[in-house]
Parts: sequence; C-alpha cells; structure tokens
Amino acid sequence: MGQLAKLLEERGEEVLHEWSERVRQHLAPGEVSRSELEDPLPSILRQLKVAPCGGDSARRSTPGVGMGAVGREHGAQRFRLGFTPGELVREYGLLSELLLELLADKGLQHSLEEVRQLTSLVATVTAEAVEEHARQQACARREEGAARDPRRHRFPGEEERARLDAAFLQAPVAIGIIRGHQMVIDLANPQFCRFCGRLPEQVVGKPLLEALPELEGVGLDELIHEVMTTGVAFVAKEQAVRLARGTDGALETAYFNIVYDVLRDERGYIEGVITVATEVTEGVLARQQVEILLQRTRESEQARSAMMDALAAQTLVAVSYLRGPDHVFETANPVYRQMVGRDVVGMKALEALPELASQGFPSNLTRVFQTGVPYMVRAVPVRVARGRDGPLDERLFDLIYQPVRSPGGGIDGVLSLVFEVTEQVRLRQEAQRLAEEERGRRDFEQHLIGIVSHDLRNPLSAILLGVRQLLRRGDLDARTTKSLERLHSSTERAVRMVRDLLDFTQARLGGRLKIEREPVDVHEVVRAAVEELQATHPERQLRLETRGDGHGEWDGDRLAQLVGNLVGNALKYSPANSVVTVRSQGGPEDIRLEVHNLGEPISAEALPRLFQPLQRAVGSPDKTSRSVGLGLYIVEQIVRAHAGSIQVNSSACEGTLFAVRLPREG
Repeated sequence: MGQLAKLLEERGEEVLHEWSERVRQHLAPGEVSRSELEDPLPSILRQLKVAPCGGDSARRSTPGVGMGAVGREHGAQRFRLGFTPGELVREYGLLSELLLELLADKGLQHSLEEVRQLTSLVATVTAEAVEEHARQQACARREEGAARDPRRHRFPGEEERARLDAAFLQAPVAIGIIRGHQMVIDLANPQFCRFCGRLPEQVVGKPLLEALPELEGVGLDELIHEVMTTGVAFVAKEQAVRLARGTDGALETAYFNIVYDVLRDERGYIEGVITVATEVTEGVLARQQVEILLQRTRESEQARSAMMDALAAQTLVAVSYLRGPDHVFETANPVYRQMVGRDVVGMKALEALPELASQGFPSNLTRVFQTGVPYMVRAVPVRVARGRDGPLDERLFDLIYQPVRSPGGGIDGVLSLVFEVTEQVRLRQEAQRLAEEERGRRDFEQHLIGIVSHDLRNPLSAILLGVRQLLRRGDLDARTTKSLERLHSSTERAVRMVRDLLDFTQARLGGRLKIEREPVDVHEVVRAAVEELQATHPERQLRLETRGDGHGEWDGDRLAQLVGNLVGNALKYSPANSVVTVRSQGGPEDIRLEVHNLGEPISAEALPRLFQPLQRAVGSPDKTSRSVGLGLYIVEQIVRAHAGSIQVNSSACEGTLFAVRLPREG
C-alpha cells in the first residue's frame, strides 16, 4: 500500500473534516449546511485511497466509474450549491495542499511516482467536475433563454455547431482529432495540414504513421495510445518534431507546445484524442542562442539557470471568443482567466477588462469585427491587472484577433489568441547585449595588440640596427662582443614576436592574412630559409630534399616565414643530436612542404589546440626562447591565405611531421 493510501486509511475522517473546514472558511457561498458541503467528499477520498495503491486499476476502470464519475457528481452538486468554476478548482487545490502537508508532517517517504499519480488523479477529477459544472450552467442558461423567448431555441445546437466549425477551420493553431486503435486522423484543420506540410487529402482519413511516416519511431503513437487508454491528458512543452515540410521532402526540426486530450462520445466513452499544437520554434532557438552566449561570457551558473528557467516557463495559448459588436466574452479558457485574474465569461470586453480601454484594444476588436481583416501584433506592451482591483502589471504579448464568420457569411465574433512573450523578448535583448559586449571586448583586445606591437617595431628596429653596427667594429674585446651578440639575439626574437603579433591582429581583424602572389621558385625560397636557420643554429643538422617543379605564383616572403616557423619549432622540440628534415616536392597541381623531427610526440589531447593563438599545446624545453605562442597560428593563416591545407602526424616511433599542401591556383 502506498504512503498516501495508508494515510487516508488511518486518518480519513480527519482529512475529511479539515478539508470541509477549509472549504467552508475560504470558498463556501452563502448559507451552506455541513451535510451539503461534505456530501460528495467521502467518495472522492475513497477513490484517492484506492488509486495510488492500485497500480493500473484506475486505467482499467470503465467509463462512468472512478474518478471521472465522482468528479462529475461533485461538479453537478457544487453547481446546485452556487459554487463558481474558480471556487470549484480552488477546492481541489485545498485538497492537494492538505494531503501534501499531512505527508510532510508525518515524515512519510513518498516517491516521485506517487506524487505524480496524486497530481494526475486530482487533475482528472478537477477537469471532470469543472466540465460538468459548465454543462449544468449551459443547460440552465438555455432553459432560461427558452423561457424568455421559446423561438430562439427552436433548433438547439445548430448555430453553436456552425460557430464551432468556423472557429475550427479559421483558428491559427493546429487542431487534429485522432480516433480508434488504428489512430486514424479523422479531422485536421488547415493549420494542422500547414504544420505537417501536407494537403488535407494526404492527411485526413489516413492512419497517423501512414500520413506522417517521419514520426515513426519517436514514440508519438505510444503517447497517443497512452492518453486513449488512461483518459489522462498530456501536455508537451517545446516538443521537437521533425517534419517533411518542404517540396523536396527534406526533414526539418520544429518545436511545438502540444496538448493531447481525450475525446468522449455522448455516453462518456473515450473514442479518440484531440491535439492542439502551437509552434514555438523561434523562442526555443532564441534560448539556445542565449545558452551559447552565456557559456562564452562565463556567466555564473545561478544567473544562467534563472534565465533558462524563466524562458522555459512559457504558458500555453490563452484563447477567448468575443461575440457580436459589443464583444461579449462567450468563452475564455483557463489560461486566459488565469492571465487576467478573473472570470470574464458573459461580460462585455470593456466591463470585464476596463484597464484596456485606454490601450487601443477595443478599437482593434471593433475594426476586426467590422472589416473581417485579422489583426496581429508582436511583443506589444499591455498593462493588465492581476484581478479586477489589482495593480496594473505591464507585460509583453503576441496578439491575434481572428474574425469568425457565421454560416451566412457575416462576421459572428472575434477569436482572440494571446501569447505572453515577456521573458522571450527580455532574453533576446539580453542576448543582443551580451553579443555586443563580447564583440566590443574582442575588438578592443585586438586593436590594443595591434597598436602596441606596431609602436614597438620602430624602437626595436633602431636597437637592432645599432647593435649590428657595433658588432662590425674590430676593437671590441671578447666579453663585449658576447654581450652584444646576446643583445642582438634577444632583439631579433622581440622583432619576431612583434611581427607575429601584427600578423595575428591582421588575421583577426581582416579575416585572413594578406598575401601578394608573384612568380617564385618554392625550392629556392625553402633553400634560402633553411640556410639562414643553419647559420643561426650551426650546432644542429638540417637536411634539405627537393623534387619536382617548384615554379608557381605564391607569396615568397610568407612562404619563407612559414618554413622558418615550422623549422624553428622542430629545432626547439627535438633532441640536439637529431636531424631535422625539410622537403619540398612539386606536383602537377600543387606543391607539398614537409618538416620532420624526432622529438617527443605531441599528445592526442594537445593536437586539437595546436594552431590556436596565444597558447602552446606543448611546453617549451628552452625557457630562454619564450614566444607569445603565435608561430603555428601564423603558419595556419599563411596556408589558409594560399587556399591550402596543413596536417600533423605525431608518434613515438615516427616522430612529428608537419605536411603543407599549396595549390598552384588559389
């Protein structure tokens, strides 16, 4: 037996008494006796006591028995006592709060499944009770109208059916009805067909997976079967669906808020499932963009979580139908009533929502009713009161006013659909702000590097020139000559660092390095670069191999820089007694440059960041020859500027090989 069933078994009378007391204090209208107030409550508690411990027993119950029948009985009795639908819903809210409080007070360990089942059962009985209350209220209104003017109700249901048909066809949300175990699509409005990318004749009358084969294997058929079997509605928020919408049949992913609810016949038996879908792809993609920007800017986990939670708390569409030129609310779904904080059914728009009088919405309703032209506006600010006398709260909404025509062709009323987008708009604005901040910070850093390196180049060149002139003098002693040689080497290294920084800035700001192509012999360029490096590293052995035709149009200075960076890197990370091999091989369509050394292999973890700027994938063994970590980044930029490619292979047995391919035609 579950913890909830055990609690109801032991303390059922206490729960009944406390529930009725809370209903009497907060909800009971007028003078209602205790016996009338408690009349349907024991039946509800008995069903709750059986359902949590019965596993699938609730699902096996026949129509008219169980939570549905108890809820309908409760709704009819509460209507007779004068309860409003809102009071009826809050009565079940008091029951849920009471049961969870008792479980917590007793310190009972209840599973997530038990809480979920309790919530589902209370939702089921609430829906049945409210639906029955509405039926009773509608019957009472019809009887009252017939008493005043019997001619108005000569053909009950025909006019209402016509209005519902018109609303079904013109509604800007997708509505479909699926019947039977074969899950045949019995009805589908135009918006449903548009979402699926099909014509009506390709959808209506066909089994679900035959009409939409791309949905096979995603579990949608099992979900619909579950709703049919249990009678419990299911709401899917931001459900990803891949549909063949285009003319080429290619699948594309869209996101929807979807409600799956049961469709019952006149006897209460389940005969199918009705689905209502609203596309929310734009909001989901906006949230994904925000997640990327938050990751880049390393915002705190708490801020990202709060922002994502706010975006994820999207409401379903708020729907109302306003009939006639006076815009009388004929229907308003629970989401709409919750949004405005009051029951507006039966009231004129300006009487129900007086705070909207000065905000232009009544005139928009009138224009739609008179002209038949739909009205749509996105992210419009609206000041709405939470309740009739509450303070005004400004929020942002997408609004759609859709005219609904009568069978005779005239406009009968206006269908209103309201989507709150306050959080989505604020998140989009926040994403734009973060992107602008990141772009400004990156541009500033790169401009700063360019300015500093450019201003350093001239004084460093002057120092290098002066040192060279001093080294040409013949009257220097050995100690002075050695010091000047060290100064010359250090200044040359600083000049190379400045050159790399300038190249880095140019690549980042301009997209890629600028090159000047001219006829060159690559073999001669490589030979000159290797000879220069050999002169500066006389203690090392460099081997040069050239084959094929080396003539073509490339930037010779940039190729010399490429070879210098690769060979310098190979000398730095290989043993002093090992050979560094440089090869240039000309082919019919390209030329291939290779630099090989026998140093320690580059780890697999380091390879992905090998060509990233301002860092080293491998620590330098020579602490005196530190650089800014741009050598290989500049190499890759030179290769890209020549429309070429570069590959790296590194292992303990074979050593490390950098291979560059440069096409003869860029």
